Amino acid sequence: LNSIYDSQNGGFGTAPKFPAPHNLLFLLRHWHRTGDRNALQMVEATLQAMRMGGIYDHVGYGFHRYSTDAQWLVPHFEKMLYDQALMAIAYIETYQATGKEEYAKTASEILDYVLRDMTSPQGGFFSAEDADSEGDEGKFYVWTAEELKETLDKEEFKLLIRLFDVHENGNFEKGRNILHQRSALEGAASVLNISEQDLYDRMEKIRGKLFLAREKRVHPFKDDKILTDWNGLMIAALAKAAQALHDAKYEEYTKAAIKAADFILEEMQTTEGRLLHRYRGEAGISANLDDYAFLVLGLLDLYETVFDIKYL
Repeated sequence: LNSIYDSQNGGFGTAPKFPAPHNLLFLLRHWHRTGDRNALQMVEATLQAMRMGGIYDHVGYGFHRYSTDAQWLVPHFEKMLYDQALMAIAYIETYQATGKEEYAKTASEILDYVLRDMTSPQGGFFSAEDADSEGDEGKFYVWTAEELKETLDKEEFKLLIRLFDVHENGNFEKGRNILHQRSALEGAASVLNISEQDLYDRMEKIRGKLFLAREKRVHPFKDDKILTDWNGLMIAALAKAAQALHDAKYEEYTKAAIKAADFILEEMQTTEGRLLHRYRGEAGISANLDDYAFLVLGLLDLYETVFDIKYL
C-alpha cells in the first residue's frame, strides 16, 4: 500500500480513484499492532482529502462512488449504500485511534444521510442513488455561480468562494461548480481571524440554505431494493457509531440498527432459516456467502452494542 500511496492527494494509485475503505481499516490495524506511524498518517491524509473533495456531498452528506481524477475533485456521482457503511466505519475507527472530533463528525454526517434518504419505512436500507437526474450526470449536485448568488446573501457567497473551489465560469462542465473544500476549517478560521466554532456555524447556515434550494430539484432515481449483505454492513456501521460516538446519538443509531436487523431476520429468511438476498415488496433469491458474512458481522456488532442475546 505504501508503494502505491499518493502522498500529494491521499488515497492509492492514480485516476480513477476509489475510496477503498477496506485498505484504510487494514492500515489502522497494522498501525495498532506495530506502532507504524506511517500507516496511520496514510489513513488520516486520505480521509481528510476525501472529506474535503468533490467525492463528498458537502450539502447533503455521504460519499459518491469514486473520483474520476487523482485529486478527489470530479466524482462519479452515484451513491452506494456499502460505501456509506464502510466509510462510516473507517471514520469511526480513526476517531477511536486519534480522538480527533473531525472524524466523529464526518461519520455522523454519513449516517445522517443514510437515515434521512436511504432508509425504508420497514427499517431496511436502500441500495443506491443514481448519478444522473433529468438525463444529466451530477445535475442534482452541481451549482452555477448564479444559482449560488441567488440562494445566499452577499457575505455568505463571499465566504463560500473563500472556502470552496467555486469559479464564476465553473470548475466542471457547462459552467457549473462541484463544491470542493480548499482547506480545513481550522486553517481557514485562523486566516479569517475568527473562531473555528464561529466559522462552522456560518458554514452550517450556508449549507442549510443550499440544502433547501437543492431539495426543489429533480432528485436522482433511488434504487430501493434492500440487500442483505449491504444491510449487514450498515447495521455494523450504526452499531459501531452507537458504541464510539457521543451519547446524544446512541439511541437513534441503536434503534435504526435494531429495526434493520429485525426486518431482515423476520422478512428475509425462509422458514428453514436460510437467508434470502434481496427484498423489494417481497424477499427472493437465495443468499450468497457475503450475505451471511456481512449480516453476521452486523449482528455481532449489534450484540456488542445492546447485549440482546438474540443477535448473538
